[in-house]
Amino acid sequence: MADSSSPPLSSYIMDEETLKRKQKEKLKKLMATGGNPRPARSLLFLTLKNPFRRACISIVEWKPFEIIILLAIFANCVALAVYLPMPEEDSNNTNSNLESLEYIFLIIFSIECFLKIIAYGFLFHADAYLRNCWNILDFVCVSVGLFTVAVDAINHISGVEAPVGEKGGFDMKALRAFRVLRPLRLVSGVPSLQVVMNSILKSMLPLFHITLLVLFMVTIYSIMALELFKCKMHKTCYYTGTNIIATVENEKPSPCAQAGNGRRCTINGTECRDGWPGPNNGITHFDNLGFSMLTVYQCITTQGWTDVLYWVNDAIGMEWPWIYFTTLILVGSFFVLNLVLGVLSGEFTKEREKAKSRGEFQKLRETQQLDEDLKGYMEWITQAEVMDNDQDRHGLLTTENGSSETGSVGKMDTMQLIVYYYKMARKWNRWLRRKCRVYVKSRLFYWWVIMLVFLNTLAIATEHHKQTERLTNWQDNANKFLLSMFALEMFMKMYALGLPSYFMSLFNRFDCFVVSTGIIELIMVHMGFMSVMGISVLRCIRLLRLLKVTKYWTSLSNLVASLLNSVRSIACLLLLLFLFIVIFSLLGMQVFGGKFNFPDRVKPRSTFDSFPQALITVFQILTGEDWNTVMYDGIMAHGGPVMPGILVSLYFIILFVCGNFILLNVFLAIAVDNLAEAESLTLAQKEKAEEKKRKKALRANMPDKATEEKANLAKKLAEQRAKVEGIPTTAKLKIDEFESNVNEIKDPFPPADFPGDDEEEDPEIPESPRPRPMADLQLKEEAVPMPEASSFFIFGPQNKFRKLCHRIINTTTFTNIILLFILLSSISLAAEDPIDPMSFRNQVLTYADIVFTSVFTAEIVLKMTTYGAILHKGSFCRNSFNILDLLVVSVSLLSMGIESSAISVVKILRVLRVLRPLRAINRAKGLKHVVQCVFVAVKTIGNIVLVTMLLDFMFACIGVQLFKGKFYACTDSDKITEDTCKGWYIRYQEGALHQMEVRKREWTNSELNFDNILNGMLALFTISTFEGWPKILYKAIDSNLEDQGPVYNNRVAISIFFIIYLILIAFFMMNIFVGFVIVTFQEQGEQEYKNCELDKNQRQCVQYALKARPLRCYIPKNPYQYRVWYIVTSCYFEYLMFLLIMLNTMCLGMQHCSKSDHDSDLSNMLNVIFTVLFTVEMILKLMAFKAKGYFGDPWNVFDFVIVIGSVVDVMLSELDAALDSSGGLYCLHGCAAVDPMQEIASSENMSVSITFFRLFRVMRLVKLLNRSEGIRNLLWTFIKSLQALPYVALLILMLFFIYAVVGMQIFGKIALVDGTYINRNNNFQTFPQAVLLLFRCATGEAWHEVMLACMYGKKCDPKSDHLPMEEYTCGSNFAIIYFMSFYMLCAFLIINLFVAVIMDNFDYLTRDWSILGPQHLDEFKKIWAEYDPEATGRIKHLDVVTLLRRIPPPLGFGKFCPHRIACKRLVSMNMPLNSDGTVTFNATLFALVRTALKIKTEGNFEQANEELRGIIKKIWKRTSMKLLDQVIPPIGDDEVTVGKFYATFLIQDYFRKMKKRQEEYYGYRPTKNSATNEIQAGLRNIEEEVAPELHRTISGDIMTEEEMERAAEEAAEEGLFRGQGSLYGNHLDPFSVDGETRPATSQWPVEGVPNTSNINSNTKFLKPMTFDNRRMEFPGTKKKKRPGEKNCFEFCALNR
Repeated sequence: MADSSSPPLSSYIMDEETLKRKQKEKLKKLMATGGNPRPARSLLFLTLKNPFRRACISIVEWKPFEIIILLAIFANCVALAVYLPMPEEDSNNTNSNLESLEYIFLIIFSIECFLKIIAYGFLFHADAYLRNCWNILDFVCVSVGLFTVAVDAINHISGVEAPVGEKGGFDMKALRAFRVLRPLRLVSGVPSLQVVMNSILKSMLPLFHITLLVLFMVTIYSIMALELFKCKMHKTCYYTGTNIIATVENEKPSPCAQAGNGRRCTINGTECRDGWPGPNNGITHFDNLGFSMLTVYQCITTQGWTDVLYWVNDAIGMEWPWIYFTTLILVGSFFVLNLVLGVLSGEFTKEREKAKSRGEFQKLRETQQLDEDLKGYMEWITQAEVMDNDQDRHGLLTTENGSSETGSVGKMDTMQLIVYYYKMARKWNRWLRRKCRVYVKSRLFYWWVIMLVFLNTLAIATEHHKQTERLTNWQDNANKFLLSMFALEMFMKMYALGLPSYFMSLFNRFDCFVVSTGIIELIMVHMGFMSVMGISVLRCIRLLRLLKVTKYWTSLSNLVASLLNSVRSIACLLLLLFLFIVIFSLLGMQVFGGKFNFPDRVKPRSTFDSFPQALITVFQILTGEDWNTVMYDGIMAHGGPVMPGILVSLYFIILFVCGNFILLNVFLAIAVDNLAEAESLTLAQKEKAEEKKRKKALRANMPDKATEEKANLAKKLAEQRAKVEGIPTTAKLKIDEFESNVNEIKDPFPPADFPGDDEEEDPEIPESPRPRPMADLQLKEEAVPMPEASSFFIFGPQNKFRKLCHRIINTTTFTNIILLFILLSSISLAAEDPIDPMSFRNQVLTYADIVFTSVFTAEIVLKMTTYGAILHKGSFCRNSFNILDLLVVSVSLLSMGIESSAISVVKILRVLRVLRPLRAINRAKGLKHVVQCVFVAVKTIGNIVLVTMLLDFMFACIGVQLFKGKFYACTDSDKITEDTCKGWYIRYQEGALHQMEVRKREWTNSELNFDNILNGMLALFTISTFEGWPKILYKAIDSNLEDQGPVYNNRVAISIFFIIYLILIAFFMMNIFVGFVIVTFQEQGEQEYKNCELDKNQRQCVQYALKARPLRCYIPKNPYQYRVWYIVTSCYFEYLMFLLIMLNTMCLGMQHCSKSDHDSDLSNMLNVIFTVLFTVEMILKLMAFKAKGYFGDPWNVFDFVIVIGSVVDVMLSELDAALDSSGGLYCLHGCAAVDPMQEIASSENMSVSITFFRLFRVMRLVKLLNRSEGIRNLLWTFIKSLQALPYVALLILMLFFIYAVVGMQIFGKIALVDGTYINRNNNFQTFPQAVLLLFRCATGEAWHEVMLACMYGKKCDPKSDHLPMEEYTCGSNFAIIYFMSFYMLCAFLIINLFVAVIMDNFDYLTRDWSILGPQHLDEFKKIWAEYDPEATGRIKHLDVVTLLRRIPPPLGFGKFCPHRIACKRLVSMNMPLNSDGTVTFNATLFALVRTALKIKTEGNFEQANEELRGIIKKIWKRTSMKLLDQVIPPIGDDEVTVGKFYATFLIQDYFRKMKKRQEEYYGYRPTKNSATNEIQAGLRNIEEEVAPELHRTISGDIMTEEEMERAAEEAAEEGLFRGQGSLYGNHLDPFSVDGETRPATSQWPVEGVPNTSNINSNTKFLKPMTFDNRRMEFPGTKKKKRPGEKNCFEFCALNR
């Protein structure tokens, strides 16, 4: 039927012949051009025949040509790398030689470019030179190079020498650095690189929306900052009468306030005054939009955000800037960065699925299978040999005992003797080997090796700085002993297995390598060949033995195997990364080389002065650590924060974004990939093991089979019974129907049976690491029954007092009262004053504490009375949460009891009271659930934590070998040893009040060092969090010998150690953590819906379809109001508002810190104008929609609030201006004399009222979010995901609370010293401060510095109660445990939380858009409202087709869907049709979802319907029966459905087609008799195309005419269809006017419409139909019936 019916298909798909023809043409073309599609002409005149061009082509296509060019590129990179940039355009010999080399490279590349242009043509045709991106890049490089040469030459000829330092301006060499991009041409050759590039490019689109969101957020926040903090950062403390800024040692200069709430100048002889450019030499401030955006962006990357916060605090006070910054960090960095992460991992899993289908994973499994088979084979052989062995042993014994043999030996001659002994030796050898092999495979040997590895580890771990001679000797001897043992093990294995099979295993090869290096090392040390450094490196190799443990631990070894396997897959990624780093470091050398010299301070370490140094710097920026300081240096090197210099920041921002993005990509991809593989391998192995067990069991007890079968049978029966019960039969439903049938027409939305509609039953919730939204959890409080035994041996189960206790405990009010007390006691803990324990507040709180403790004690006594203490099952102490309760209460009682004695004990006990909030976990069910999730998640990660710890330990050992005792330094950098570091020295300070100071020399060690294993592990842990690693790196680079001071840039090569560690642990392992969480979540998600009839997506869509209600689209009746409404709803009005918001944004962004009155007047004027315009918009909308309609839309409410706020803002500022003459708003009654200080204070403190209302101007921007579909989706899911996680957030808050209180108790007494990390802005002295400090640590901002500042030996606060001699005793070494545990918990919990949210709610971002998801369904509501503005929930069924063609596919049919295909879809949708010819909202939406997602559409329709009804009743228990009947009509409902109606239409259509064909074939109309058969033939035709849908709709045969007529009469008698034509309504197209001519229909010719006026008088409702593309209607015109024609309605309309 592919002729007239489906023109589109044939146009899209080429038939085979045309395809072949095209291929032939292509081949001919290729033959003509010599296999390369070359244009006939190049440069408009050179043809292919031209000899010169032919020569060019042959050169360009010569294979070595490409290689030569690549070599030239490589050489060029090397030349660029060797070049040493020097300050002030200085130069040396090498550099000038390299300069001349440049010309040679330029010539080579120019020649290449020229040849290619001639060979391929320049631009105008396909495949020309400039049509390829890489060629464009080349061409730009070459032309720029030639241009610079030309400019130099012209200058030289005309005698104009370029002024020194200005040579060529922004040196053109920088552009040459782009040449490095050329090796990227290799990318297209490597297939695995292509996968990477593909996924990076694929993820660009979903990331584009996120980028927009970030940009938008940055803009909003920077404009807010502009309003709030403009011009505030320019005052600082100067020494009076000088321009020298006053700072304490180690403190950066910071803003101050003259009279407001900010920082005051405390140093003697200083004053606060204007004229300071601002922090970071005036780069960090909020004076105009550009700087503001830069600062906000820097804060989002969480680098240096606390500094900015503290500076703002210093300028305007601490009351509220923290709100701005914490929300910025939460939304900006946590949420958005994790969004990126979610998108990327989604993309990668998709890419991997594709790669996997290509069979890469299969290969890995196969190789494993092969290994296993090989192992099995080897085992089998050895087994055979061992069996052989037993027989041999008997043989040997006889030989020894039999004297005949021994006697005969003497008689043999030498030759025979040799043979005999040789045979004997072989026998013994075989016997020994077998023995050996059995031993090597035994458990004993295995434990022996593990013991040795453990001892080896111990020997290495005991090394430390300044160890005794005896220990060193012991270590040496232990090393020799262990080495010999390992060698013995190796030789035994070699002997037992034979060399070939020994070297088969990877672990054995590795072992051999480690042992042999150990032996070589021993020899070399004895001969004195090796330097100390080499020895230590070789020694580290011993550590690799630790990895032997992994061999014996299945899941671990799988993890390691998949990691090793992934190394291959990331090799190309690392290549990409390395190329990226090289390109940026070369570019950095060109731009910043030799420029980081600042007169007023020491030269920074992170520079671009040589190639290795540039590589390290770029790597540092990629890890994100202190990238902002490098950026500040770069900006200052190019002239500071003015126009050309500030552009430099682009280099850093691009590097940071791309680098971080690629890195994230790379490592996440790998992590997720391999983990999934490791998991599946482990699973496969587990399955195998289980199978083996099963087989064994079967062999052992065969009779068990029968019982198993019985059990299975019973299971099946139970399942069937459950199914039967699950299906609600029609009988059961009758009562509901009777109730809800009363007012059918008025309310198409049955009310829910009772509120709480949302509750749905989930599949059994397994214990999982995935916190669930609360709606999903059925948390019913169950009263725990009393155990049978007696409690305390007194109260029996029937005791009245005990029963009373049980009743009290299980009332909800009791639980709530206890929760309230827990909350109050927590608040009292937070309110304590940590500095002075005897203060009045603390005394009051002590009494409160007594009350709380007694309440809690009473609670526990009651519970123990009810449940018994511990001795029987179900008693109080048998529950871990109860034990926690008991512990907390007993601690409180103890601390109350021992007030006087040992203070430290009391202190510890007081700290332990912090655990009180944890008791809430047991009371609040949601919290309990989340805590269990966290525990499960921790369990799943155990393996990885172990591997990471192992690696960490190994690296720490290596670190100790390399750096122990080398991090010491003298405060006077000239002195190198401890002996010379004595006495005093003079220190010079640039720009200080006293330029010279006399200081004492001190010999200090670095706080993070490698002097022993524990210190090393601490240092490495800090490095792995990326905090402060450049500092440690440069210390290590400068390190010299043990107990000697540093030597500048002593050994740069050592940085490899840190870089490898960072890549392995920080990038790889940390991402594997994240990957693991993602993988477990995905698996959990799949598990939950595993045994469920509907998957997650189907569930969400069905739930939406059942719960949705149509939108009321308000159309006013009043003509004037209608006009307003028409204007407001038109798209032009929308565009106008959009334009206004954009203009408003621009005006807000144009503000800057300038003192001119003109500017401020202008901006105030504009603000008033915009406010008026937006107010007008609001009034118009209110007029159009009336209040009810207006406030129904949340965006409108938002608008309303903003307009009101803006109006208040305008009024306040006008009032302020009017009263300015009398001293501003605060002197309404006129101040007698204005105090100048008062004025300054008011300007500095920013009256909160005014600024608060100012923010309303900025908030208008948020309206822009409503405009973009993608961003709207993002926001929608964001808000949805927030609803899902209140309890996880609560858990994190709890964590913060507990840590903050502990911190206050332990570190609260440390004095605040400016210049250290415990200072006025960052301390534990009040609860809010402690929480802010912890939040800072959670973002990783210099947390290790805070930890070191809290260690023991710090100065105590003067107000605290320290004893006279104990001034320096505050702080505690507990800080290490405290901060590390907090950092790990936080990172883990927060990652878990955000990944959970994002994986659950944002999966649609990466899901295939062609699959229908809940995010598509809103569209239906919107478009339905246009057809049903009153929200009655019904529209004429004829509108359904047009409605669905307006909705784009997955959900609707789309504009281009042919009418007939639309009708077919409607046949399969088959919604019930009401008596007035309308269909209902929910039924239509549900049918759409059902057909799109194929939910129960196969098989018998009625049965499928019943099953689906059962499922819905089971999952959504409270769905009202009436709604269910609307959506899925129950069995036995013989109503007309849309499907039946459209089926009749389709049959009629096919019948007409067939008639037409017959006419064409015979040339005349056939007579009446043959009509029936033909119609049946027509139906057969349909059957081929629409078989399933039609079958399910028209379940019946074609009947004879008489039966038809009888049926029609019955129908009329029943009065099924009232009145003429009422079934389909008299539907007119609202847009067509009667006089208008209708466009000709394209697919259904009207004249072929059959007429049925004389079938039967009772079938009047069967009027002929006209069909056209836009609608169908039934005109009342009667046509004369043509002879020999029957309407197909006769056949099917009445079929039920």
